[in-house]
Amino acid sequence: MAGKVTYSAKTAKKDKTVKAPTRSKAAKGKAAKGKAVKAKARGRKAFDPLKALESELYDLANEQFESAAYRRMFAAPWTLKGVQQFFMQHAQFNLNRRDCWGHVQGASPLPVKKLVWEHEEEELGGVKHRGGANHYELAVQQGASFGLKPEDYYRAPTMDGSYVCFQAWLHLAKHSHWLEAFAASAALEYSNSEDVIEGGCLSRRMGEKLQKDLGIPMKKQYSNEEHVEADQEHGKLLIAIGRMYGDSSEGRMLIRNGAIRSWKIDRVFRDFLGSVLERHA
Repeated sequence: MAGKVTYSAKTAKKDKTVKAPTRSKAAKGKAAKGKAVKAKARGRKAFDPLKALESELYDLANEQFESAAYRRMFAAPWTLKGVQQFFMQHAQFNLNRRDCWGHVQGASPLPVKKLVWEHEEEELGGVKHRGGANHYELAVQQGASFGLKPEDYYRAPTMDGSYVCFQAWLHLAKHSHWLEAFAASAALEYSNSEDVIEGGCLSRRMGEKLQKDLGIPMKKQYSNEEHVEADQEHGKLLIAIGRMYGDSSEGRMLIRNGAIRSWKIDRVFRDFLGSVLERHA
C-alpha cells in the first residue's frame, strides 16, 4: 500500500498542480505583532532589582537630611555651651559604632569579617597623617577648638536620649540576622558620604555650622575634616555588601530593613541632639 504523500513548499514549486500552504491574514498579523513585541523588549532594559535597591537607598539616605529631626538639629543656634554638650555625646556615638561593628563582625561569614576588619582598622588603629590618632581620639582633640579638655569627654555622662539610641543600635547589631546588622551599621557610613549626600555629608554640614556660628575653621575640626574624606570610602560598604549578598529577594530585604531601621534610630538621635542645642541656645 502506498504511503501518504506530503508536499513541501519546495515540492510545490516543481509541481504546478500542488499549491504550497499559505498563512491566513490573521496568522500573518499575529506573527508581525510578535516580532514588534520582541523588538521592543530588546530595546528596553530588563529590570534589575539590585540596582533598584541601590537607588532606593540613595534616596533614603538623602531624605534623612530633609527630616524634621535633621532640620531641627541644624536650625538650632550652635552656642559654645550647646556645642560642647553636643560633641561630647557625639564622641560617645563614635564608641557605640565600634561596639556595633564588633558584634557585626563576630556574626558575619569570613569574607565579611575581612570587610569589617579593613573598615575598623582605621577607626581603631589610627590615621597616619593625623599623627596616629584614631577616630575617637580625633573627636577628643577637636574639642580643644571649643574649650573642652580630654577629661571632659572621659567624664561626660551618657544623656538619656543618647543612651536609648545607643542601646537600640546595639540591639540591632546583636539580635538581627548578620546581613541586616551589617546594613544597619553600614547605612550610617553611607549617609555620611560626600559621594552620596547632595549638598554635603553630615560631617561637612556640622563643620560648616561650627564655622558659621562659632567661627571655628574646618582645619581645626580634626574629626569632621577627617570624616569628610574617610567616609567617602567607608560609604561604599553598603553597596559592596549588596553586590556580594543581594542576589536574592531575601538578601535584598535584609539589607533594606537594616538600613531603614538604623536610619529611624538616627533620626531619634538627631532630634535629641537638636533639643540639647536648643536648651543651651
